[in-house]
Amino acid sequence: MLPPGQKEIPDLPVLNISDIPEVDVSGYSLRVTGSVENSLSLSYETILEMELVEVEVPAHCVEGWSVLGIWWEGVPASEIIRMARPCGADYVLVKSLDGYTTVVPIEHFKRSLLAIRMNGEVLPPEHGFPVRLVVPDLYFWKSAKWVCELVFTDSPEGYWEERGYHVVGSVWEGQRRNE
Repeated sequence: MLPPGQKEIPDLPVLNISDIPEVDVSGYSLRVTGSVENSLSLSYETILEMELVEVEVPAHCVEGWSVLGIWWEGVPASEIIRMARPCGADYVLVKSLDGYTTVVPIEHFKRSLLAIRMNGEVLPPEHGFPVRLVVPDLYFWKSAKWVCELVFTDSPEGYWEERGYHVVGSVWEGQRRNE
């Protein structure tokens, strides 16, 4: 089922604010910082060794298109929460290797996935290799590519949010820009 105002398209477009970063996984780490009891630094190898799940989550763009039937495999964000033990943060600021940021309310982050595979294949660079956040039910600007840090915070500021886009971004409620 498509959310209101969305039209299905067959393939996931490649949209970025920058060039696709080249990533050497031997030096990659996913940091978890901010208001947490336990800061983390997870190598790509460590992420591969974690318990992974596979889920189907469509992509919905604020431009009005949707791609259905995308299968993602990765680490549930709930596992990161369990390991880091956040202390009262309302949001997760997601930082990407290319400088992009987005903020995800903690209640939506809990249902998210840190994806390393897409449709049974290693995540392609143009879609976020080595790690992409996939957030169900929110516009896809929240599903940041090339994730390198998760900051638990009370501040709802990210790249598009600072430019007037909605802090939550629910596709089902049409939360595109702040009104």
